[in-house]
Amino acid sequence: MWRLVKERWGTLDTRTLGLFRVGFGLVLISNLLDRTGFFGDDLVSFYSNDGIWPNHYALFLPPTPGYWSLLAGFSTPTEVRLAMAVVLVVYGLYTLGWKTRLMQVLALLCVESVNFRFLLPQHGGTVVMNILALWTVFLPLGDRFSLDALFASLRHHDEAGPEALKARAWTAGLVTDRTGLAVFGVFFNYAVIYFFNTVQKQGSAWQDGSAVHYLLWQNRMATTLAGWLRLHEPGFLSPLLTYGTLVVEGALVVLILSPVLQRWLRPAALVCIWSLHGGIAMLTTLGPFSYTMMTFGLLCATPGLWAWLERRWAARPRVTMAYDDGSALHRFAVRLVARLDLGGVVDFEARPGARLGPAEARRVVTVLPGWRWFAWLVGLPSGWAVARQLALLLAEQLTPAPRPPPRPLVVEQGASLVSVVGPALVLAAVISQALMENWAVPPALKPASRPDWMTDLVNSWQVPQGWSMFAPDVPRQDTRLVVDATLADGTHVDPLTGAPPDFDALEHGPWFMDQHWCEVHARMPNWRHHWRNFRDYLYRRPQALGWPREKAIVALEVYRLIGDMPAPGSTTSANVRREKLFGDEPL
Repeated sequence: MWRLVKERWGTLDTRTLGLFRVGFGLVLISNLLDRTGFFGDDLVSFYSNDGIWPNHYALFLPPTPGYWSLLAGFSTPTEVRLAMAVVLVVYGLYTLGWKTRLMQVLALLCVESVNFRFLLPQHGGTVVMNILALWTVFLPLGDRFSLDALFASLRHHDEAGPEALKARAWTAGLVTDRTGLAVFGVFFNYAVIYFFNTVQKQGSAWQDGSAVHYLLWQNRMATTLAGWLRLHEPGFLSPLLTYGTLVVEGALVVLILSPVLQRWLRPAALVCIWSLHGGIAMLTTLGPFSYTMMTFGLLCATPGLWAWLERRWAARPRVTMAYDDGSALHRFAVRLVARLDLGGVVDFEARPGARLGPAEARRVVTVLPGWRWFAWLVGLPSGWAVARQLALLLAEQLTPAPRPPPRPLVVEQGASLVSVVGPALVLAAVISQALMENWAVPPALKPASRPDWMTDLVNSWQVPQGWSMFAPDVPRQDTRLVVDATLADGTHVDPLTGAPPDFDALEHGPWFMDQHWCEVHARMPNWRHHWRNFRDYLYRRPQALGWPREKAIVALEVYRLIGDMPAPGSTTSANVRREKLFGDEPL
């Protein structure tokens, strides 16, 4: 039974783990650049003391038990930019797979620190990032498709000629799969997400098929495609997508956890996840949610899928790479290409005086899986010059050397203990939290109490398990903040937009906000104890944006616009009203 459990739910192909690391790393990088405005205005607004939530306020009035962030030690925009640059470097090295085990731990700390630093608008997107980073920190993500694996192969195998290159002896020692409780944990946790997001969608909009219609009219979240589609919406579209969402989310629970037919069901889960969340990403701005869920989908790649890909790679046209065996650069180049040639379509020919330049490099790179998109870059004289210098540097550093001795037994046993105990603790806390937090769980199944360490783990790593996105029903109202600021020259401007206050904003959209601003506009009315911080931030805006002195704010009032979304068959908001939140009066 234990062997069956490990085979069905506890084992992953090392190529799948490597692919996941690359995908998740790219999501981390793109999300960091997005939420900081590439270290621009959003970084100032959300992560510095010139923004909405100064670090001293967060530390002395933490928004949640277990609050912490390494970024809380950085105050000015310049300090925060330097810190974010370090985070970006960590994410980049994680993606490349350099010192992968260390970078997994550092990436987890960075993910949590960035999310915690501006925790007020936390949503499902940041939570699923935390969950994925926490579970996979226990998995060996650097065995394949990493600089660690590449460098180890180059150091420990020194091919002496074309036949040795063709034999690819370095593949004999590759670990093909990894087993661990964390594998089961991450699949179980994501099945929980889909399960509760399905059963808790019980509102009328999900029953009558109008949920997607109302989603399209969320001006804060709507994309360009949603803005066009809602004006040309056929009657069948919203019911089709609404019921389709429920069917796909429910089916994914089975596709992810089924112990049988995994060869077919796991790839089907991958297709469903990418179709569902790719569609959501095209219609709504949900921060990293859709892309993180799609990254989890990469873990559904099975050995059969890899075998299919290898057959496709092997069907590419064969090319011959001639090299001069007397050149250290040539020998390193062919050894490197042999390792990147996953389809085995490159033949090698030792030829004295052979030339290796941009044209030859481009011809070879074109047939390498995953590298053909960079062939044009290598073919440029400047690109080739950079690649050549990098190859020379690596050839000097990666001199052949015997394998290092195995780690001491006590270290090996300690690592094994962590890989079992760590996921076991997380799994116990996740199950307890899911039972306590989701209202669809019958009261009889909800734990009456639990050990404090479970609560501390959930709070400290921000992995709540209440899954009710657009549930039990979708919002029927849209809202937006409008600031009426009076400048020193007597003009009125909204410092959030730089334009005159628009009290008719609900009549036109989408507004193309990023995720943080989506949440700030929706949640600020309920953040009364943050109104003073927000007001101070608004008064600082002209200086932060470099406006002249005559554009300084001398008075302001903050309003909330709220109105009912257009009903199905209509394109006009109803019951639009304006509510003043605060002004210059004492708060």
